Amino acid sequence: MSYNRKRSILIYGRSRAGKSTLSAELAEKVMVSTGKKSLVYSIDKGGIGPMVPYIELGIIDLIAQDDTDPWVFLRMASQGMVRDANKKWVPADLSLYGLVIFESMTGFGDALMNSLASKAAEGINIGGAANINFAASGDDQTVKIGGNNMAHYGIAQTRVLDEVWKSQKLNVPIIMWTASASKEDDMNAGGKVLGPQVVGKALTADMLRHFDLTFRLDCSPAQNNQPEKHTLFFGNSVDMASGNAVSLGNTRTPLDAAPLPAKLEPASLVKAIEMIEEASSKAKDVISKRLSLSKVQVTPSK
Repeated sequence: MSYNRKRSILIYGRSRAGKSTLSAELAEKVMVSTGKKSLVYSIDKGGIGPMVPYIELGIIDLIAQDDTDPWVFLRMASQGMVRDANKKWVPADLSLYGLVIFESMTGFGDALMNSLASKAAEGINIGGAANINFAASGDDQTVKIGGNNMAHYGIAQTRVLDEVWKSQKLNVPIIMWTASASKEDDMNAGGKVLGPQVVGKALTADMLRHFDLTFRLDCSPAQNNQPEKHTLFFGNSVDMASGNAVSLGNTRTPLDAAPLPAKLEPASLVKAIEMIEEASSKAKDVISKRLSLSKVQVTPSK
């Protein structure tokens, strides 16, 4: 797997699809190939189990949200900050890392929306739309309840996308985000699509264009004494389990690249990237031969 070019990767899938497992697999590959660790920012309340051995072995450095405000945590994560011994945020030494992972885009979006709803419960108006709040009383107790208005969706969506862009500027070879899967209507495609769950519906079909590579992961349940099966999908595919929704993916291979299979079983993020690089390298040979036949003189870039 080449580390000469910077990559941004998005993987998404249902719970148990294998997002954390494949993240750990990639972290191990980076350590073996470059000797560098991986830095993981996690706002998810569960799901880091597959990473625990890698954390204990020093292959992964985990930065959890803990009690940090989600807006602050997202900004610190996107800027590559870590907590020092005094719990103060300081810039990480990114020369130590070959991979930075953000777990997850869905978790960050949920936390931002929950924060906005909590502020609405306190009577704080954000975005100009009418606040959604009420008080529930009983047993000599009063609980303030808040909900999200439409303005909150736009605020959270803009913030997540802006921080994704910031994260991609970090000086490490690979930036990766994970997300849960969401089935939404795509007005441009004229049907249902299965894509990353961010905040609401607006970014589900659009988020792929902000990443170099995007893969959907899925897991088939165990049956007939056979273990569950994990699958990685290349490019777009049809997911019959989701009502024939178009499952979104992007490999960004050149026109003359060798064809890739529709899916990879068992799922392996490392193997998928290697297959894409191999397929793309063949495109260069095809183009070179075509130019040679056309007697076109080119000077390869250094």
